[in-house]
Amino acid sequence: MNDVDYALGTRLAALEASVPSPGRPASLGGPTHRPRLRLSLASGAVLALAVGASALASVAVVSNLVRGYPGIENPGQPLAGANLECMTPPQAAAYLAAHGYFDVVWEVNEPNGNDIQQAAPPDHGYVVPGAVVGDGHLHIVIDQRPGVGVGACAGRPMP
Repeated sequence: MNDVDYALGTRLAALEASVPSPGRPASLGGPTHRPRLRLSLASGAVLALAVGASALASVAVVSNLVRGYPGIENPGQPLAGANLECMTPPQAAAYLAAHGYFDVVWEVNEPNGNDIQQAAPPDHGYVVPGAVVGDGHLHIVIDQRPGVGVGACAGRPMP
């Protein structure tokens, strides 16, 4: 070793001795890695909260948009067990009027695929008990397609 190398080595050793040491090498997971870990944990927590909030918000939106109306003949409803489906549409209209339902919307499903709403019942068709919907009217469906009957009298000829 020459004098220049020796002098350089001595100065380097003195310089290293003057630098404070953290106690362990940074490559073993020292403080330089903790902020990155904290950042990734924090971003993961924020992402999880965002996903959870989105899921709750979608449930709230869907539950406000979709409203089920119990059928007028369902248990606990005003005409439970009336068997409207066994009546002709004019008989069902008379039965409903006798029970205080004067403002009925008759939704007629015609064999050609047309669906119409009318204030008076048609002369024939299968009665499908409806529900009192948001507008306050009782909606009754009359299906005029052959062989479609429902409920207790399903399968019988169209009235």
